[in-house]
Amino acid sequence: MRLRPWFIASVGLNLLLVAAWYIAHIQEDHLPPVHMPAFDFSSPMTNTRTLVRYVNNFNWTQIQTTNLAGLITSLRAVGCPNATIRDIILASVNQSFARRRATEVTTPDQQWWKTEPDPAAVRAASAKLRDLENARRALLNGLFGPTWETETDVAAWVESNYGLTGPHLGTLPPEIKRAIYDLAARAQDDMAGANPADAARAWQSERARLPVLLTPLALNEYLLRYSPTAAQLRAETRGVNFSPEQFQNLFAAIDPIALEPDFYYRGDDSNLLARQRALQARYDAALQQGLGSETYRALRLNQDPLYLSATASAQQAGVAAQSVAKLYEINRATQAELDRIRNDATLSSDDKIAALASTRTEQQKAIQQLIGAKAFERWLRTQSQP
Repeated sequence: MRLRPWFIASVGLNLLLVAAWYIAHIQEDHLPPVHMPAFDFSSPMTNTRTLVRYVNNFNWTQIQTTNLAGLITSLRAVGCPNATIRDIILASVNQSFARRRATEVTTPDQQWWKTEPDPAAVRAASAKLRDLENARRALLNGLFGPTWETETDVAAWVESNYGLTGPHLGTLPPEIKRAIYDLAARAQDDMAGANPADAARAWQSERARLPVLLTPLALNEYLLRYSPTAAQLRAETRGVNFSPEQFQNLFAAIDPIALEPDFYYRGDDSNLLARQRALQARYDAALQQGLGSETYRALRLNQDPLYLSATASAQQAGVAAQSVAKLYEINRATQAELDRIRNDATLSSDDKIAALASTRTEQQKAIQQLIGAKAFERWLRTQSQP
């Protein structure tokens, strides 16, 4: 991304300071002004006195004024080129409205405790952003006319926000926002295509730099909104209605675990596998404690392909809802036995085939006994469907 808006603002401010310095020296040395195309110099003495009186009123307070039309007049009076005036005013307006976008609009991602975006918040944010943009364009149209905008201006305005909004992140200086944005972009590049363990290491590296840029409150807001741990927590608990305090407490419990690269280990090293299982157990225990046993179980079931398959088959076969849980347990026990047989090195290929067929038969007997003969026939048809 380019820093053109901020570069223009810096150049404009320096031009203003140079202009003020130049005017002060005119006053001090009593020299007549020269090269001032905004004034008629056909009568040198009269115009000089008029200009000096005007210069006496053009001070730092006037430069800081919110009266942009008056500032434009003042800049023209000291010979500032029109193109430079336009860049100074545009940078000032954009900076002001970028700050308003960052602090006045409650975007859905600021509600970091919600596992799904609030439609009302989406609509309200869209309406507020639209109103602010209309106000920005109306102001600039009034100052410069309808032809002030270029493609470069559009790109610079879009790039001036960086998505960092809210009570703490939204008030950050532009240079800090840019530094955070660049840091996040580098981490994202490092994480793209990496295995989960290496992605965790890249995220750890970013996390180590953030406290240098952010206050504790801003850092906390950033992590709750943008960290992989928070994103993972929202995905795993979709549909749960958290309070901000509940979500933050659960985040604090699982974040140290989710930062461990060994948490994502999928190799065959026995020591690392034991480490991964221990971390997974801690993670699951933290979730269960934070959510409660009943909610935790329901979430885990809805993430289990076997449970989803059992539910779909039961619905297609017209099986009573109260039988779904038992049907799932039968399928889960069957799958575990099938996996054990396939991985048993002591069995020959023929022995494995026979054992797998026997396990399937036992599964069907148990299901028929559970749901009845007619429902079982319908269930069998669901199993033959693609």
